[in-house]
Amino acid sequence: MQHPEGAECLTVGEGGVVVATGCETWDTLVELTGGSVSSSAPGARLLDERVADLIERLRSDDLSTMHIQRIDVTDPSSVTLDAESGLRVMLGGIELQAKRVSALAALSRAIDLKDYRLIDLRLEGEARLVTW
Repeated sequence: MQHPEGAECLTVGEGGVVVATGCETWDTLVELTGGSVSSSAPGARLLDERVADLIERLRSDDLSTMHIQRIDVTDPSSVTLDAESGLRVMLGGIELQAKRVSALAALSRAIDLKDYRLIDLRLEGEARLVTW
């Protein structure tokens, strides 16, 4: 994740704990934008546990085939995900992320996500899909 002052990058691990400083570029890392941390020192934590929960849920709901590159929580009422394919997923409010990530996982098993450039899950009980 980019440090709020923009001066450095932080690697955040399991449970939202800062595990390293410096801008590492690994294929498996996901950029987190908008997450706040208690400090930039290893051992510090994300201040909003819901952000850590979102990261864990994305990892555990078997969405690895999406190749998520970026999670934007700058506005907690409008969380977005960007995938390697160019797909953008609009999850809406972070307080509802558990239900919406589960819906995204179900969608990913039913459709080929590469056919879409936008999936909007902000409306309760329905998904809006926009093709290329």
